[in-house]
Amino acid sequence: MKIIDAHSHIDYISHKIQPNVVGTVVCATKESEWNNLIDIGHQDDRVYCAFGIHPWFIDMVDMGYESRLEQLLKTDSNYMVGEIGIDKNHLDMDRQIDIFTRQFDVAIKMQRNVFVHCVGAWDKMLHILKQYKKSDLPIIIFHGFMGDENVVKHLIKNYGDKIYFSFGKNALYGENRRITQIDYNKILVESDGKFDSNLVDVMNKIIDLKNNKNIPEIIYNNTQRVLHHE
Repeated sequence: MKIIDAHSHIDYISHKIQPNVVGTVVCATKESEWNNLIDIGHQDDRVYCAFGIHPWFIDMVDMGYESRLEQLLKTDSNYMVGEIGIDKNHLDMDRQIDIFTRQFDVAIKMQRNVFVHCVGAWDKMLHILKQYKKSDLPIIIFHGFMGDENVVKHLIKNYGDKIYFSFGKNALYGENRRITQIDYNKILVESDGKFDSNLVDVMNKIIDLKNNKNIPEIIYNNTQRVLHHE
């Protein structure tokens, strides 16, 4: 079983890449991590780098971050944007939205994949997306996806070929189990940098939920398609 971890973080990746994981997307969450992530990416060709400012850390933002993000992306065509987003549980929502959209605009301008965090703010996220033409959007990966059924339907109907849904262990149980509503070709798997998230176990759970033993190959190919624009 070959797995590409579609969403991890620096502290986790510095510790260990799991067995069976042949590649991993590492998302920076604040600007102070960007240079460290560049070094990690240079040292390990299994690492795919994404740079952004997470909504939890908007109090650390310095002016000009979006210009510095754009300049960084110009140094390597494989660099992506993330983790960025909005979260109802943290700080000033208006400021979160402003910082998110500025980074999202950079992803659009540079046409780079963008890894999006959205917690309890899907009404606002969908409103933001409505401001853009679908044809202008880059590939969007909604990580740790736990939106409700209406959100799933709206995203698939309006942005079909532009979006993917990444799932870790927390999204596979109980009322959070939206994966049952999503087509095979839109599913990715992730550790989210959690040491107790075994991706083989996550994959086996998806095999059970989807009743398809070919799930590992399908998800591996999905992730390759995202990362290499195939």
